[in-house]
Amino acid sequence: MCGIFGYIGSNNSLPYIISGLEKLEYRGYDSAGIAYIKNGEIEIKKVVGKVQDLKNSLDFSTISNIGIGHTRWATHGGITYENAHPHVDCFKNIVLVHNGIIENYKEVKNFLENKGHKFLSQTDTEVSVHLLEFLIEEEKLSLEEAIEEIFRRLEGSFAFLVMDKRRDRELFAIRRQSPLIIGYGKGENFIASDIPALGMYTDTFYFLKDNEFAKVTPEKVEIFHVTGDKSILITINPIKIPQDNIRAEKDGYPHFMLKEIFEQPSVARRIISNLEKYDNIFEIKELKESNIEWDKIQHAFIIACGTSYHAGYFAKFLWESELPFSVDIELASQLYYRSLKIPQNTLFIAISQSGETADVITAVKNLKGKGFKVLSLVNNTQSTIARESDYVIGLKAGVEIGVAATKTFIAQLIWLGLLKDYIKAKVLKENINLDDWNLLPTYLENYLDSVKNLVKNISDKYYLKRNFLYLARGKNYPLALEGALKLKEISYIHAEAVPAGEIKHGPIALLDPDTPVFGLVYKDETYSKMVNNLEEAKARKAPIIAIGNEKDEKLLNLVDDLIPIPNIDPFYYPYLAAIVLQLFAYYMANNLGREIDQPRNLAKSVTVE
Repeated sequence: MCGIFGYIGSNNSLPYIISGLEKLEYRGYDSAGIAYIKNGEIEIKKVVGKVQDLKNSLDFSTISNIGIGHTRWATHGGITYENAHPHVDCFKNIVLVHNGIIENYKEVKNFLENKGHKFLSQTDTEVSVHLLEFLIEEEKLSLEEAIEEIFRRLEGSFAFLVMDKRRDRELFAIRRQSPLIIGYGKGENFIASDIPALGMYTDTFYFLKDNEFAKVTPEKVEIFHVTGDKSILITINPIKIPQDNIRAEKDGYPHFMLKEIFEQPSVARRIISNLEKYDNIFEIKELKESNIEWDKIQHAFIIACGTSYHAGYFAKFLWESELPFSVDIELASQLYYRSLKIPQNTLFIAISQSGETADVITAVKNLKGKGFKVLSLVNNTQSTIARESDYVIGLKAGVEIGVAATKTFIAQLIWLGLLKDYIKAKVLKENINLDDWNLLPTYLENYLDSVKNLVKNISDKYYLKRNFLYLARGKNYPLALEGALKLKEISYIHAEAVPAGEIKHGPIALLDPDTPVFGLVYKDETYSKMVNNLEEAKARKAPIIAIGNEKDEKLLNLVDDLIPIPNIDPFYYPYLAAIVLQLFAYYMANNLGREIDQPRNLAKSVTVE
């Protein structure tokens, strides 16, 4: 969601903050702002619009050694100048930026208004800075004590950066649930809501944990844990992450999304090469020392949201076809309303590319509270979900900037397939032939090169259509869901994915010459029934696009446009189809001139429920 960046040091803070906000633009936002201390006073610049607009409004000859910046994704209050961050108290002594949601802000606001505080915005955030003011001015607390107190008085999630002009050599970072990361420099330090914003400045980091706050000066970082009625200064160990692993550039591609689609063969190669292989068996390093009793598992339950949910849904079909137990999957936001009746020997799997997905965090905590063990698949192994889980597999997809997930999706599919084989070897004592996995990166690479121009040409034909129906069966249906989601996310074209067997139960009413059907019709167990379903669509004069086997004469005579998959082992078809669906959405959006990496109203990391 919102992006946060802070700087304190001996250099001018403004260029650092703007650069940091530019690196966070992928998170999605509608307004931007910056605050800095100049000549003992707080200066604020805000815009409704892009970071570039904010940049254009600044005088970079202004020297300030401390500052904070923010990109806002609106939750409470409209997209206006007044609602943009940063926010200040009545006397303009304290200024802060915020990511998260204050759930009891109305009660706090009423209390503060009765105390004479004047509010300028409709946000939940502004109550926080006025609460700090009240605690310092009326209750005579120090700033540190006031920060401790807001942990007790505010409900919800928050990541705050706070400056007080009376203490202009200190920057405070505060976390509950929403992420904040400290980057350590020499004579300067940095704070951001995500690591790509820090990668060009440092390779040393501390990921703030829940109920912690940091007092940051140019020379020192102190971390405090708030518990009960006090805070405790704690000793921490910053971690080193090579800059090459966290820096992200377009490398000549017009968009990060396209670059990340073409990085997928490398992601597959990285994952598979990282396995410990012994002839026809292998070991997943992250699980090597785990105490999971694989042979006692009677049930698996997957929780996820969005794209990660589609990967988990695919795994449900894949696992149930080869493992001796059933698999359930639920949207994390729906799990709260379920009254689960499941055995204790259930393996829970949480999937999230960011590891900070609010609904998944809540679900994981609830499951842990009921005594269940949780295995998480996340791209950020320092994330909240990773820390809350008992076992963690890092996706190893690398930094993903495009809001629409691509390489993290393929990484999830691969890991869930590998995990199926891993459990199969543990439970059924079967040897696993890794030849198919070893060849996957090469097939992905070759296929991308061969199919990209065809997919672009087909998108040129259809990009003005306003409605699409995606059809598939079995394990291909989750891929259809993902294809429709990608088209919606970045092109703003309405798309609906339907299990093909359900088309006659309502969706067939939508079909006409202006509603293309996109079918997944390659030669697997779903093929013959899928052909029948496309015949039904053709009879309603709907244009038909299909992913199917090359030289399939039946399909060639049936569909308007065929995107061929090579006649290789069906093992590879879902992975190749995923690439086609991503490319199709990309080229459709590009033809329409959309902001592909930063689609409207969307955020890369959904940190609020």
